[in-house]
Amino acid sequence: KTLGLLKSYLLREKKQVDKSLKEVEEDDPARSPALAESSEPGTDSYIADAHTKTLVLGNQLKKVSNSIKNALLKISKGTYGKCGKCGKQIGLGRLLAMPIAEYCLSCAKKSLK
Repeated sequence: KTLGLLKSYLLREKKQVDKSLKEVEEDDPARSPALAESSEPGTDSYIADAHTKTLVLGNQLKKVSNSIKNALLKISKGTYGKCGKCGKQIGLGRLLAMPIAEYCLSCAKKSLK
């Protein structure tokens, strides 16, 4: 039952993340057809700054999307909830708080050191 709830949550999140990624990419000022017409001082630096922020946000959204895909794949394979390092079961509380968790709390803490 809990696995079904987590899967539903992940599917909703995947849809939202993909939508946000599409919006971020569409709002990138460097992709704007008006870019060629910009001639005011400071416009180029604004566009470069906004484009950089768009790239960073887009990359972060892609990472989240890939983590969700990975979690959904693990659910379909029956390996969801197993730590990617030690193979032990990831605690239910951790999975409920962070459904894309790949490592148990112990291994996650070790990787921060």
